Amino acid sequence: MGDLNNWFVSSAILLVVMAFFVYSLMLIFKQKRLSEIQNDFINNMTHEFKTPISTISISSEVLMKPEIINTPERLLSYAAIIRKEAARLKKNVDTVLQTANIAQKIDKLNFEEVEVHELLEDLSISCEPLFKEKNGELIINLNAKNTLIKADRLHFTNVIHNLIDNGMKYCERSPVIIITTENSGNDLIISIKDNGIGIADRDQKQVFNKFFRVHTGDIHDVKGFGLGLYYVKEMVEGHKGKIELKSKIGEGSEFKLIVPLIA
Repeated sequence: MGDLNNWFVSSAILLVVMAFFVYSLMLIFKQKRLSEIQNDFINNMTHEFKTPISTISISSEVLMKPEIINTPERLLSYAAIIRKEAARLKKNVDTVLQTANIAQKIDKLNFEEVEVHELLEDLSISCEPLFKEKNGELIINLNAKNTLIKADRLHFTNVIHNLIDNGMKYCERSPVIIITTENSGNDLIISIKDNGIGIADRDQKQVFNKFFRVHTGDIHDVKGFGLGLYYVKEMVEGHKGKIELKSKIGEGSEFKLIVPLIA
């Protein structure tokens, strides 16, 4: 009986030690992953801010040379570069500020009655120059019969615009984005489907995490901080809705926003 008790005690101690070891390994891997995400964010942010600042600095030095007055076309060219890079800096700052203290933003959402089809039609007009520039196409299928929701117009527009922007950025051909609306029970479903590069299965659960970006090494062919989809998810949930993702490498992605209709 004593030997049996000793065996049980030894087994229990061994299980506890193994459980602690496994837990420690999980913490180490999680910390390592968080560290990689943080470093990736810092590297991207450094690159996104350093490049326009360097360009503005060089252009400013050229404009300070007295002889530039004799070549007004060069003067205008460098002035245009400074204006473009300043706008790029502002956009980057706005992106970071957009997700700062997002919980407070959700608490202060300005809810009103929003007719989603009207919002989408306005959005398509504002996005038209972007699609023309990339020789792309935005297709909108307004199939839903009921489209009145309670939403913050500004932030809800930003949500859809961010998904459109992602579809265009992560596309290696002429972008085609299809937005479709439909009703399901008491919900409105807005589908945003693109023909981009797609998202691997292993990354799909993490793309909504703060600072997460699909790892591409030290390559900055696609700009961003890993904040866009985090903002989208938090805002959709702030509107009492949810977001679903279907994607396949090489075949694009489809995001579905499911938001409650006004009863």
